[in-house]
Amino acid sequence: MSITSRFSPAADHPGIGLSGMIPDPRARAAAMLVGLGVSIWINVATLPADPGVVAPVALAVAALAWLVLIAGTLLTAFTQGAHVAAVAAVMCAAGAVLAVTDTNGLIFTGVAASLAAVAFDPHAALVLSTAGPVAYCLAAIPHGPFPGRLLSTAAVALAGLVAGASRREIDQRARHSTLVATERRRTELARAEAELAGERNRLGRELHDVLAHTLGALSIQLTAIDTLARTDAPREKLITQIELGHELVSTGLDEARQAVRALRGEATSLAAQLERLCELHQAELELDGSRQELDADTTLTNAAKHAPGTQVNVRVGFGLQDVTVQVGNTRPAPAPDTPAALRPSGGGFGLQGMRERVEQAGGDFQAGPASDGGWRVAARIPYRRGNLGNRSDGSDR
Repeated sequence: MSITSRFSPAADHPGIGLSGMIPDPRARAAAMLVGLGVSIWINVATLPADPGVVAPVALAVAALAWLVLIAGTLLTAFTQGAHVAAVAAVMCAAGAVLAVTDTNGLIFTGVAASLAAVAFDPHAALVLSTAGPVAYCLAAIPHGPFPGRLLSTAAVALAGLVAGASRREIDQRARHSTLVATERRRTELARAEAELAGERNRLGRELHDVLAHTLGALSIQLTAIDTLARTDAPREKLITQIELGHELVSTGLDEARQAVRALRGEATSLAAQLERLCELHQAELELDGSRQELDADTTLTNAAKHAPGTQVNVRVGFGLQDVTVQVGNTRPAPAPDTPAALRPSGGGFGLQGMRERVEQAGGDFQAGPASDGGWRVAARIPYRRGNLGNRSDGSDR
């Protein structure tokens, strides 16, 4: 550890004695000024009739050092370690010199040692406090009996160190508690921001699924209408396809409302969603096992986009540990009135979005072309707290 770091004050304004516990700088300075006045009055009242020159000078120097410390509580620039260390050493030495004539001079020595213990680490504080006994020896040997009050001077300096170290420990614990509370608050804010970002992502996923399904199916329908109009198809077929397009728009609005309800935490029946979607796309639905209510969404848009005009089969299995959903179709030869190609729709994120949502729920997802030329999508989602609703057996897995 370098000398500079040792003499860096632990507090911005350590104060003197109990005044250091006062947070307001002006109130702390006022308390220190009162303490200085009392100390000066005690020493002046007990000085001998003929104190000589050394004692009054030492008292003036100690009082001046105390005043400098008071000014330092109001000046930020004074908080540098070298300034505080110099003032503490001078005050400690001046009090010891005054103790050669008047025992009450040790007030300044004890206060300075306490200040050093509060402001600096133990080794640095001990070095600064030795200025008291050393100054006493230098003053007592030529001008008074020796060792005289040397033992008292050392004891007062030691007592000041102990008192200051105790207050330093209290200050450090208070700062540590403040830092812990601050870090905890920052962690809570970061967690809240992460939850908010996750909620925004979930909202984007939900809206994407609704829009991808509705707009994708509507794009397919418009392609069919365009093909019928270009091939001079019967008017009845064209009207039927237009009506189906209106139905798709109405269903899309209903799905948007369902998504809003799901985002609000309202339960949505998975079986009811599947039945509605299968009816819309003329798909076959098979439900296996006891129905469970899950907070989940599904769509048949991808199957319809990959193989329009073909039969879609949906199988949902409600097991004891998980629920499985399988969606598949075949790809027969296109009919004369079936469009040969589709206009591109969506951003290509439908399957990826479903995969992410299934994996987020702790399940498995598979999608790809089948051996018969069709398309297969399969998902398995385990029951967990948060995606399991009312179970028929009353258990909660």
